[in-house]
Amino acid sequence: MIKTNTDVRLSTLIHKYDLHTILLSKVINRIETVDLSLLGNDAKKIPWLVNSQVQLRFEVANLLGVDEVQNADILFRFDKGIQFNMGYLSLDSFNLEWGKISSILRTEILELDNEDLFTYSEDDPEMKGTFFDLLSGIIEREASIISVLTILLV
Repeated sequence: MIKTNTDVRLSTLIHKYDLHTILLSKVINRIETVDLSLLGNDAKKIPWLVNSQVQLRFEVANLLGVDEVQNADILFRFDKGIQFNMGYLSLDSFNLEWGKISSILRTEILELDNEDLFTYSEDDPEMKGTFFDLLSGIIEREASIISVLTILLV
């Protein structure tokens, strides 16, 4: 049986997570109807922004023990930034990857107990906060990326 954490702080975060899961998917669908070539070289920024967020959800899932990687993992593994000479996968494939990892990660997050979420890690000196802090930062980044993509498509 899957345990589900009902902490109000996590519930609030999961509501935002769910909203971003839907919104980014809708933005991706909207991007597919836009002629990105009109943006010239800046057109590479859009798939990079989308896929960097997909990659981030995969990386968080990996931290939780999920053994999954996205198809474009090699493009983002070493945090190289936008690569203008590189061919990115189609936005449709990003959308499929987004849906796949979002469902898996959501389940994993809800299975965390408050100790896992709110205790500072002494094992990882790089970690500057709790796992909840990490998730909160990622949710804020998602909001920013969704906003930027929406502005670029107007």
